[in-house]
Amino acid sequence: MYDILLALTLIFVLAAALLLVAARKGLSVIPFYLLAGIVAGAAIDETQLLDLAQWGIAFLVFLFGVHVDLEAVRSTGRVSVTVGVVQATVVGALTVGVGLAFGLDPLNAGYLGIAAALSSSLVATSYLGTERDVRPTYQQLAESIHLTEDLLGVLVVLSLSAFVYAATPAWEQFAVAGGLLALAVGIRYLLFHRLTARLRGDSEVMMLIGISFVVGFIALAEAADLSIVVGAFAAGIAIADDYPHSLELVDTVDDLEDFFSPIFFITLGALVAIPSLESLGYTLVLVIAVVIVNPLIVAFVLLRRGFDGRSAVLTGLTLDQVSTFSLFIAIEAFAADQIAREVFNAIVLAAVVTMLVATYTGRHAGEINRWLRDRGVAQRLGESVGNRTSVADDLSDHVIVVDFEHGGRQVLEACSRLDRPTLVIEDDPLLLEEVRDSCEHYVYGDVANDDVWEYANLESAALVVSLTPEHDRAEAVVDLETDVSRVVRVDEAETAEAFLDRGVDAVLNPDTIAADRVGDDLEALLSEELSREEFVERSRDQAGGSREA
Repeated sequence: MYDILLALTLIFVLAAALLLVAARKGLSVIPFYLLAGIVAGAAIDETQLLDLAQWGIAFLVFLFGVHVDLEAVRSTGRVSVTVGVVQATVVGALTVGVGLAFGLDPLNAGYLGIAAALSSSLVATSYLGTERDVRPTYQQLAESIHLTEDLLGVLVVLSLSAFVYAATPAWEQFAVAGGLLALAVGIRYLLFHRLTARLRGDSEVMMLIGISFVVGFIALAEAADLSIVVGAFAAGIAIADDYPHSLELVDTVDDLEDFFSPIFFITLGALVAIPSLESLGYTLVLVIAVVIVNPLIVAFVLLRRGFDGRSAVLTGLTLDQVSTFSLFIAIEAFAADQIAREVFNAIVLAAVVTMLVATYTGRHAGEINRWLRDRGVAQRLGESVGNRTSVADDLSDHVIVVDFEHGGRQVLEACSRLDRPTLVIEDDPLLLEEVRDSCEHYVYGDVANDDVWEYANLESAALVVSLTPEHDRAEAVVDLETDVSRVVRVDEAETAEAFLDRGVDAVLNPDTIAADRVGDDLEALLSEELSREEFVERSRDQAGGSREA
């Protein structure tokens, strides 16, 4: 116990020191955590590191499960399952083949293939955004694909436990694990909301409930001779973090994430060893498979399923890091003496490299997408524009609305009252049916694609109104080479000034508009221009509109 406490003390002292540097420079904390781990690795015993890494991974898998939006996953589930299974199967098989060609035995080649096939929900969700009311298509797809791959990870963990580590095959482990996950889903939908509603926001009790869930499910998994990561994943699924039922629990979960993230990343950095040439070769194979092949396959499959190039590429860029499940599997195998040291070192080193790459691609995904588009990557992968487009040849003097979901409906209603023709540009296929019902003219595609604007008859338009909250899409509208007036949504004053300097005619800031509207309504209420009932009704209408924006 003393050694564990000493290791944790060292981990958090190093994390705190490097966090100060990251905060002052406005940089991602992950590279600093990994650097701290490399330093800590000289002072912490490898056995302790393996134990800490396993528990850190288990709790972070729990945290991912908590944040999974099962309703959003359900809407994209069929596509995401297809993408996740195809990507994992193709990349895994290719990497296993390369491993066998390098002279690895089938089991170690399998570990290499698993590391390449599965992508990490942990790193991806750290840059997918935290605003639950602004959920671009690629974020919903990414979350759903990661859930699919985490379920595949659970199956792999169970398979190894039942057939590789066990003295005799244990098929019943799959039935027990299925029962554990079914119990978690049942608790989520039948018990959890009722429980949190009765507690009425007692933060201390909510914190205890969250901890009790993860400890309880891990205990059930241990009792059933299952891996602790299976219990942790089930515990996360059992908890719903949707507002307003468990706001205090969400805060508690975020605090737990702040506690366990340093443990995971620092122990990962500490496990990095000086690689041999053989290990470097395996690492290179993994990095190429994860950083390049994975995103390309995901983008290709999504384009074939009818998604636009931007959504396909950005979704692919969330699968460019080694999975926490792959690391857990490698650590369990190493502790059981079932994996070669060179393969284990390669998986750890590839995880570090790809997670560093992922922090960059996550922050600059929009710029990377535009760079790839300029070089025709999406077109070569099979992007098509025009098969889901309806535009009259003589359409002119129309208003082009970018982003139907975040205020586009209201713009269409206003233009309809003015008898002004409209056209919607949308890249979410789940909204396309509603767009067709609401507007005669529409183009499905990426606003960064010049063909989309050509289909939209940009040069004949009277106005472009961009309501998208996504900065890179707004940038694409700002960068249009046209004399047509443009109105663009912004969320920050600095962005507004920059966009105006670059030629847009006006900017819309939802916060400023909301504040002005509140002042006008209060003035009308106090001057008795509005009755109390009218004031309440207007507030309800505005609340509905704000959720859409």
